[in-house]
Amino acid sequence: MPTSFSLSRRNFLAGAGIAAASAAALGLSGCAQPKSASSKAQDSAKGSSTASGSTVGYDGTGTMPWLGEKPSISDSDVEETLNADVVVVGLGAAGVPAARAAAEAGAHVVALEASASLNSVASDMAIFGGQTQAKWGRGDGFLDKKTIVNMHMSECSHHCNQRIIEKYYTESGKALDWFVEASKDLYFSPETYSEIPAESQSNYMYPYFVPMLPSYDYTKEDMPCYPTSVGFSSLKTVMQDNLQVAVDKGADVRYNTKGVELITDDSGAVTGVYAQESKSSKYIKINAKSVIIATGDYLMNEDMMKFYAPQCIENGIKTLSLDMDSTGGYTNVGDGHKMGVWAGAAIEQWHAPMIHHMGGGAGADGRGVIGNNGYLWLNLRGERFMNEDVAGQQLENQVELQPQRKAYQFFDASWPEQLQYFPAAHGVACYYLESELPDYTASGLKINCRTAADIDQAVAENRCLKADTIDELLSKIDGMDVDTAKKSIERYNELAKAGSDEDFGKSSQRLFALENGPFYAAECGTALTLGNLGGFDSDEDCHVYNTNREQIKGLYTCGATQGGRFNVQYPISLKGLSCGMCMVYGKIAGENAAAGK
Repeated sequence: MPTSFSLSRRNFLAGAGIAAASAAALGLSGCAQPKSASSKAQDSAKGSSTASGSTVGYDGTGTMPWLGEKPSISDSDVEETLNADVVVVGLGAAGVPAARAAAEAGAHVVALEASASLNSVASDMAIFGGQTQAKWGRGDGFLDKKTIVNMHMSECSHHCNQRIIEKYYTESGKALDWFVEASKDLYFSPETYSEIPAESQSNYMYPYFVPMLPSYDYTKEDMPCYPTSVGFSSLKTVMQDNLQVAVDKGADVRYNTKGVELITDDSGAVTGVYAQESKSSKYIKINAKSVIIATGDYLMNEDMMKFYAPQCIENGIKTLSLDMDSTGGYTNVGDGHKMGVWAGAAIEQWHAPMIHHMGGGAGADGRGVIGNNGYLWLNLRGERFMNEDVAGQQLENQVELQPQRKAYQFFDASWPEQLQYFPAAHGVACYYLESELPDYTASGLKINCRTAADIDQAVAENRCLKADTIDELLSKIDGMDVDTAKKSIERYNELAKAGSDEDFGKSSQRLFALENGPFYAAECGTALTLGNLGGFDSDEDCHVYNTNREQIKGLYTCGATQGGRFNVQYPISLKGLSCGMCMVYGKIAGENAAAGK
């Protein structure tokens, strides 16, 4: 085994550190950390399934049991009337740039948000080219467009709209340049783990994997994770700066106010929206030339999850949601989807649950004990059941097929020197540290790093089992077929020493025999659903289409309500993809809505 590639804290902070990928997923790609969640959201993650009762799904009639009756609002119900050029419904990762872009284009903007402040639950974006990325040698032309787009289409089983993916690749670099220019005190870290000046530690931006892990070559990976992602220590701060641009240009921002119903004329064109403040029984009527729906996903709507993701219900997948209004209720409940359908909009057929496994025994920060690394995984029968060298979404898919939807991840005392050979990818522990990162370190940067103290803490908290011998370790696993497990481990060790996985075809550089005690095992159940992505039939200009595939005039969409982005499953080759798309298509929606094109 080659010498371990490890780093001291001093070397990390001197700028010699190697980059890491974050848990984009614990927000929307993408992705915030559990420790930042409210107590109510944490209760949801710990104790309740996405939905209860029998699943629904399509019944052949075209009925949408989640839709409910369209509101009946009359002039007598209206307490305030406003006029606008553009109304933005929802101020999250897509709505904020939409409001700014529309306001900068000269439109009078009214922006509605059901929460008491803008929503920011992510930290990372996948971005291609541009001047900001050029700071890290990843400017225009760094990655091949054909390769990236084709991989995305393949990961989504070619159900998504290729024009949307193509335009994202083309526009994301300059969109990021535009987005970050609003935050005047944003500091750009020269490398992933460079020391951040004290005055910039609350608002900095960094690239992932700069410099690249020496052992990782994405061009030779069966499941590559492309080196294109950037992260923010506080994306919310940068979003607030973007929203302030809109406010400075005259945007009227209404918090604690949700969109309720689109207003249409006799031709079906959208001419405004009814809104409602959280403590009012009356409505606000907003006449507008264009309306942008950017209300996020519908993860916390039980009926919608039953209809569009019944497998999540059947498998008992739990949820984590951070989107709350001022009363403590969830805001990602499909209000925007309902508004669109009531106005005639079509919703795409194939939706994508975001269930990215972070490895066994995840702690309060969302990190699995040893990441979602492709060590040996055994089910309760004691059987090895897959090529473990796959990404978190695929790991989740395989765990769901096992007895009790559970497996165990095994590693031994050689883990510090082995981490360097795992992929530079989301959720993977691929760097060994001698000591912890500084307290100011962005949460996303901690995902790929482990110290001995991390493992010791996991053992102390019973998130990881530890024993001096394999026999002792297996005896601690309740329900494990010990005899079969011992045979599986013996077989795996033979394959590892031979350097060829004849059983499942795992890369030889990630075949590590279990032979150096102490030995460890982390329980891997199903992970959390972080979002369910599916939206309106739409295009690369953010137009919305009706069930006859005709454009609904005056209506635009961006973010999780924009269809054609993700289908079947959330892609894993680009980290922070959902949040990046929200920003890019928020900008495009705002510009097009303001221009009326």
